[in-house]
Amino acid sequence: MTTPRKTAPKDRAEGIEKNPLALVAGGVALGVVIGALVPRLQKEKELLAPVGKRIAEGATAAAAAAREAGKAEIDAILPQRDAAKEQIGKIIGSAVTAAKEAAASKTDA
Repeated sequence: MTTPRKTAPKDRAEGIEKNPLALVAGGVALGVVIGALVPRLQKEKELLAPVGKRIAEGATAAAAAAREAGKAEIDAILPQRDAAKEQIGKIIGSAVTAAKEAAASKTDA
């Protein structure tokens, strides 16, 4: 016995079920091509220009806010690092002084 041959539409349906992202990607690519081929109308440019400007201004403001927040975080961390260095320096200085005093008292004895 031979198995019945699948029909082309059934093969396509199974292919789509196995890889739906390929269908979405193909649809997006087709939409981009059609959008590039269709000319923009002057009215469309007039209506969408303010929206584009608002989006660009919002993105610029968000980037500036993120930059300032990052600088503030770095500035908050740096003093802590400097204070830690100073504290370590004091500890090392105390240890050196204690070692010198111990060596001096040992020589005196």
